[in-house]
Amino acid sequence: MSSQTETAEASTRGRDVRDFVQLLRRYWVGELAIVMLTVGLVAALTAVQPRVYESTASGLTQAATGESLSMAFAGESLAKSRAESYVRVANSDAVADRARKILGTDRSIGDLLGHIQASLPADTAVIEITARASTPDGAAKLANAWIAGLTKQVRALEAPEGAIAEPAISFVALASARPPYFPSSPNVQTALVLAILAGIALAVVYGLLRQHFDRRIRSVEQIERLLGAPVIGTIPASPALEDRRRVTDSDSGDDAVELFTISESLRELRTNLSYIDVDQPPKVIVVTSSIPGEGKSTLTANLADAIASANSNVVVIDCDLRRPMQSTLFSLRSGVGLTDVLSGRVDLNDALQAPSDSPHLRVLGAGRVPPNPSELLGSRTMRELVSALADVAIVILDAPPLLSVTDAAIMGTIADGVVITVGAKQVTGEQLEKAYRSVVRVNGKVLGVVLNKIPPRGIDSHDYGYYRSNYYTSNADESGEAQPVASIEAGGDTSVDGQANEQRSRRASRS
Repeated sequence: MSSQTETAEASTRGRDVRDFVQLLRRYWVGELAIVMLTVGLVAALTAVQPRVYESTASGLTQAATGESLSMAFAGESLAKSRAESYVRVANSDAVADRARKILGTDRSIGDLLGHIQASLPADTAVIEITARASTPDGAAKLANAWIAGLTKQVRALEAPEGAIAEPAISFVALASARPPYFPSSPNVQTALVLAILAGIALAVVYGLLRQHFDRRIRSVEQIERLLGAPVIGTIPASPALEDRRRVTDSDSGDDAVELFTISESLRELRTNLSYIDVDQPPKVIVVTSSIPGEGKSTLTANLADAIASANSNVVVIDCDLRRPMQSTLFSLRSGVGLTDVLSGRVDLNDALQAPSDSPHLRVLGAGRVPPNPSELLGSRTMRELVSALADVAIVILDAPPLLSVTDAAIMGTIADGVVITVGAKQVTGEQLEKAYRSVVRVNGKVLGVVLNKIPPRGIDSHDYGYYRSNYYTSNADESGEAQPVASIEAGGDTSVDGQANEQRSRRASRS
């Protein structure tokens, strides 16, 4: 039990580290910009600061010593004791005045004292004078002048005028100051290191804030945790899909590996739909999204192609009566479609169109835009039409976004289930949850979610649970030849159009 607990804790720690690394990689552009901006700002502030140069001169306090060893120790102790006093003398006005005269400057004593620092290293008799100036030569001259002034001041204190004997203590220059090569302030290297560290810290904070406030869908796990509904498909982003094209219509100039990867994703979605309920697979499927622009119409057309390629009859109905797209995607004639069939102006057999040579695929366009789309889609005639088509084919209804109008939720009540398309990095968790509730609220069934427009490469592809494989290099043709619909049911008109009309006639006679 303890080993299992340790393994779980180790896995959690590893996942936390991976999540943190992914966080840094996900927002690397903004984080890099923050680091560069911080370094640039510090560099600019450093560039405008005045340069300060420091130079150090030193002098030695020494005492007269005798020939004996004890006298030498006594003299050394006296020199160190006097050196402590001379440090204070070095910071006096008297020394500053002497240094001013040596330099021949008219600067004030207070100004000179503000640019001098006297120090005494521990357990020594050496006094160090550090001078600061705006130029290297100025710093060296001030330090040397201060040592010279301190020497004169010590001599004046130890040997006043009129004294005959030599002073017991003297102060002599030890090392002259030299002009420095680099300024002591500002310290460019230290400033840049601190700027980089501060920029990295700000970048990490930026990434954490972005992750906290960015509510857009970022992973499959996030969808399943938010809705409790399965993700039944992941479709990679592609220029072909962005241009609202079908994969089967893509030209030879497109990336063959990318197109085949999309085809495999669509086949996986087709398989997952068929296994949602093995005993009663869904026959009427509503494909919708939360907001416009998530690619639900393009997904509907390509899913229909994938189902038809498996020798299954499929009918696509464009139920987005406000912004119909299926006629454009399948390159069909517009003007006649669903609304004309529901109003009785056109027969279903005349309205259904075949977009390809496949006998298994038919498309029913939107038709004329009515003034009351919601009422028309929720009518009994619509239910009978869908039911008749579902007897002979899988019916895919391309519905408007859930948060824009109520059409998709209404159609969810006459369908076996709803598939919600989620555009990667387009919809927030709140929007998706609200769209999901709008279906459940009317007792509709959500079959699952399709994560669309996933980045096929880079860190985002891993975040969304998608991994492009280079195993596939070409699109292999599926074996077998599609069987015509006529072989599905013997006798009478066995096309999708004829069977649908026959089913509608039977239901009308029974009613």
